[in-house]
Amino acid sequence: MGQQIQTISDTKIPFQGNAVRIDATGFTLMPGLIESHGHLAHVASLEQLKYQLDWSDIGVRQAAIAKSWLLDGFTTIRDVGGPTLGLKRTIDAGIVPGPRIYSSGAIITPTAGIEDYQSVNARTRNMTFANDREHLESLGYYSRVDGVAQILTATRNNLGSGVSQIKIMAGASANDGKAPAARLPFRPEEIKAAVNVATDSGTYASAHVYYPVQINQFIEAGGMSIEHARAIDNPTMKKVVNKGVFVSVPLRALSKDNSDGDNSDQQNLLQLVQKHNPKMVFATDAKGSVDNQARQRRQELFERARLLGNFATLKSATSVAGELMQLSEHRNPYKLGKLGVIEQGAYADLLVVAGNPLADISLLGARKSWKNKESPEPIDTIKVIIKDGKIVKNIVRRRNQAN
Repeated sequence: MGQQIQTISDTKIPFQGNAVRIDATGFTLMPGLIESHGHLAHVASLEQLKYQLDWSDIGVRQAAIAKSWLLDGFTTIRDVGGPTLGLKRTIDAGIVPGPRIYSSGAIITPTAGIEDYQSVNARTRNMTFANDREHLESLGYYSRVDGVAQILTATRNNLGSGVSQIKIMAGASANDGKAPAARLPFRPEEIKAAVNVATDSGTYASAHVYYPVQINQFIEAGGMSIEHARAIDNPTMKKVVNKGVFVSVPLRALSKDNSDGDNSDQQNLLQLVQKHNPKMVFATDAKGSVDNQARQRRQELFERARLLGNFATLKSATSVAGELMQLSEHRNPYKLGKLGVIEQGAYADLLVVAGNPLADISLLGARKSWKNKESPEPIDTIKVIIKDGKIVKNIVRRRNQAN
């Protein structure tokens, strides 16, 4: 098989060499799942990351988290902020198991933006000395910048380190703590600078945005992926669709079980998605330990299916997400084939599921709540996981003979 799907046929394909033959009679074959808003390096609470963990803690824990994602059937993750390039290289080298990673590297945020974690006592830091950087900035979680010149440098630094796409903080919500509602943290010329560098380098920029004014400012600059954006309005959604912009919105935040505050300004989102059918990708924004991230992604599957239906959920986690991965174009680290589809030449990322997920999304681990503290059980209904043509998991009968 190699890394790519060689042949698809409704008739018998000759059995060759030492290939493993899997009897999937009565099961469903589907593409590997794709998470489009991951945070693999957010391995613990913010307090722990800032004051208790060093780079070695974070590296080991994110490797465990990556393996957990893969064993839930996610063969690809777009990581939208954090030091994950080392993990990506380690997975690609076959040293540890995990999904392929499209890394954004350090989030680009302004001073006092929502990803700026310096204390109120550190606002007069000397911008010229690297050792003045806050701990998480030093580890590569974010770059704190102001003005076009610094944005150009930070964006180019990220691209030079090997990221697939750029992530900036172009807006905040009413629930984002120190950032007031409808805030525009970057000036238009600053946003344009980051987007232009990404585009000139053959990739794209994504942005944390929330309100229409923020979304419009970003997509008018040429941004192609909006993150969160739950307070979007009808004219802005129409513009998003017309420009082919991708929408990456974790929907589990709309659940009463997981509400993080007043959601009254988000209720139009679902109606606008149904009305305009944007390019919407599966997104969890999962953070924390191995178990926390497992619970959160399984609840996202449940909530998304409840709100949008099983078909739209599976499409968002396969073919539509695969389109988004290809948007990184010249910066795409995985150029051999398409992702999220089963077709000749596509990456051989496949799941064999006992049953039909279109009828029952729980077969992929979907669960209503994530707040219980029990360790999530393995998903036994996912019988086979194949990534890059290699079997990661197989709990069905193998047959190595040709008959």
